[in-house]
Amino acid sequence: MWKILNRFSQLIIILVFGYLSWLMLKICLNYFPWSDSTNFLVLKQDVVHTQPWRFAFQTHVITSSLVLLAGFTQFSHSIRNNTPRLHRCAGWLYIVATLGAALPSGFILAISANGGFSTQICFVILGLLWGTSTLFALYYAFEKKWIAHRNWMIRSFALALSALSLRTWKLALYQIQPYWDWLTPIHIYQLEAWLGWTINLLIAEIVIYWLTFRKKSF
Repeated sequence: MWKILNRFSQLIIILVFGYLSWLMLKICLNYFPWSDSTNFLVLKQDVVHTQPWRFAFQTHVITSSLVLLAGFTQFSHSIRNNTPRLHRCAGWLYIVATLGAALPSGFILAISANGGFSTQICFVILGLLWGTSTLFALYYAFEKKWIAHRNWMIRSFALALSALSLRTWKLALYQIQPYWDWLTPIHIYQLEAWLGWTINLLIAEIVIYWLTFRKKSF
């Protein structure tokens, strides 16, 4: 019974992630070819034609998608056990895409983020935590301390998933906006920015605790 529930939950996770990834890809494709009147760019007319902002935005859009796809493979038992080489290659893609492109470009975008200082500091903190957790995951992989490596990868990927959860929170907050007069678009952006990664990190810690507790129970 437990195995059936476990497989069912894994299927649900895969379907949800697949759907959210499809939405992310759809959003990304909207920015190619480049047009300053597309979606989010309408709100960034003060920087949309400047460098390095434009290059950072395009880099962030492309590499964030690679990060999500590569990161998801790291938690597949079948890939890790049956094709360890693929697991390692995808892991390196995740590391390089995160530390070499998605994270640096994210810092550039954070400086001019909408919502003022609250949102800007939010994205800077997110970047620092994401980079730190990714480096720890890499360090423990080199040290062959696999439990610690797994735990830090869970944290790192949870923060990477903020690209998806941020948009999910946005949809939810706009649904309740008619009932809360004070909830302006700026407030929504500030809230979704913070909720997008803090809740993810909390869930990651719960998952890590559960995995540790489960191991001690057997």
